[in-house]
Amino acid sequence: MNHPISTKRPTAKVIVICVLVIAAAVAGYFYFKKSKTQDKTLYAKYIDAYTSGTISKKSPIRVHLTSSTKNIADLGQADEREIFDFSPSIKGKTYWIDAQTIEFRPEEDLKPGKEYSATLNLANLFAVEKDLEEFEFDFKVISPGISFVENGLVSQNNTSLNLMKLTGEISTSDVEDVQSIEKTLKINSEQQLKIKWNHNPQNQTSSFTIDSIKKSTATVSLTWDGDEIGAEEKGELELDIPAKNVFKVLAIKAIQQSENYVLIQCSEPVNVAQDLSGLVTVGDISDLRYTIDGSQIKVYTPDALDGSYNVVVNNTVTNINGKNLESSTTANLVFENKQPAVTISGTGNILPNSGKLVLPFEAVNLKSVDVTIIKIYQDNIPQFFQVNNYSEGNELRRVAKPILQKTIRLDEDKTVDLRKKNRFTLDLDKLFKTEPGAMYRVSIMFKQKYSLFSCNEAAKSEGSSENDYEDDYENGYYGQKIDEDDDFWQGYENYYPSNYSWRDKDDPCTPSYYTSDKWAHRNLLSSNIGLIAKRGNDESMMVIATDLLSAKPLSGVTINLLNYQRQKLTTVETDGNGMVTFSLKKKPFLLVAEKGTD
Repeated sequence: MNHPISTKRPTAKVIVICVLVIAAAVAGYFYFKKSKTQDKTLYAKYIDAYTSGTISKKSPIRVHLTSSTKNIADLGQADEREIFDFSPSIKGKTYWIDAQTIEFRPEEDLKPGKEYSATLNLANLFAVEKDLEEFEFDFKVISPGISFVENGLVSQNNTSLNLMKLTGEISTSDVEDVQSIEKTLKINSEQQLKIKWNHNPQNQTSSFTIDSIKKSTATVSLTWDGDEIGAEEKGELELDIPAKNVFKVLAIKAIQQSENYVLIQCSEPVNVAQDLSGLVTVGDISDLRYTIDGSQIKVYTPDALDGSYNVVVNNTVTNINGKNLESSTTANLVFENKQPAVTISGTGNILPNSGKLVLPFEAVNLKSVDVTIIKIYQDNIPQFFQVNNYSEGNELRRVAKPILQKTIRLDEDKTVDLRKKNRFTLDLDKLFKTEPGAMYRVSIMFKQKYSLFSCNEAAKSEGSSENDYEDDYENGYYGQKIDEDDDFWQGYENYYPSNYSWRDKDDPCTPSYYTSDKWAHRNLLSSNIGLIAKRGNDESMMVIATDLLSAKPLSGVTINLLNYQRQKLTTVETDGNGMVTFSLKKKPFLLVAEKGTD
């Protein structure tokens, strides 16, 4: 029996539009601090894309300009001008990749887990507008992480009755030196066993094999420790080695990969000539398909496995010498194959002007998501509400403009099981600078290529020709980019792939599943004023204004009530208790609140 043990070591008058019953919009999911984010949209005429988000410690820092620049150093030659500044400082040199792309190459690896602030001195490249001489951006380096996976004991080969082997994999969150990776894993055994390695730096994985394990009643202990690469994860695995001449089931596992199946591991090679129908069952599923590879039996079902199943291995299953299993074995397996999905937690819509905003969201069966932020201009908000409520986003092109698109990786932490629902957070104040009185629509989207949903090979082939909404992110670029509006709206509004089939709309193995109705959205209004408005049966109306940061009543708040045509019906002002009561014969469409600069 295996015994795994694991541990893990400004300043203009601002109009704020509020519809009835707003107080509930203040959610407990948001935390605030002073934001110093530079308005990146001001630089759109100069900069097209730049390194941002989380990058590898071996990554260069790159900026792509909107147009070709003649004042550049020769391609392949270092540009000696002071073009980049970093905090903390980074030693390195600057090179031009082409006439529009400049790249800083660090001399040494960046510090894992460290946040860097960068400044591009645009004025050293070409003439720019006043106050736009320096472009500031930041990025973070991947934190060290390590995960250990073992595949279980199997026979050394298809005929060996006395020798066994163990295979597994070490995964790291970033590229690591292979010698350091090998030092993370140690074996403790009475036998003279060695670990054989096969490294794949591109995928940040290292496969290992421990073979020639002699049958005995002893145990083999494996320990892994990420300290060698600066990671906190560590753990231990104890393996009971089966005795000689014992044919038994060692493990029954639910395998969830490109195709789900049941894996049965035995202590000796299984007879490939026998018919396993009825001898190995998975619930009441019929038409099972079996494959035998040495001491392993794989059981495939005609349909995708999803849920709980009782697996029975009858003792009449034989080894290569015709010997029966010493006993029948039963196991209950659970297959979780949830459809790829993303949701935004909570119900809040108010974004106070001061502070850090953390927006939680949940994702399942996805390795990445795309985040888009659309700004609805302050003067356009009444027009927005003519066709929307606080949660909707219809006809946005008339009133809004996209200000950011960014791909967020979810697979950096190798210890997180992405096939299950997990909570993540977006640090929005690092993505954009809010303008009081404006509204922002945050959309979290995903494509088929981000999916981890298990599909058979035929389904994957059919889906391989999908036409995703336009992909603006170069492989491994870790950058962000603002598109031309026409291109953006074509991909954002009511997105359906060109080969969309309604019959397949609920099948994650087809492109038709990945439409805009699967995306998650949240509208955020930039304001410090919270309102509660109630209208009585006698044409009376009461409005209560509250400061969202202090939760205290707001006095002297001017309330303008507008009709659907945005004509003013009346104007009132809150008293010392933040309240005002008045009579209004006509039902208002909007309440516009203002106080000083808010």
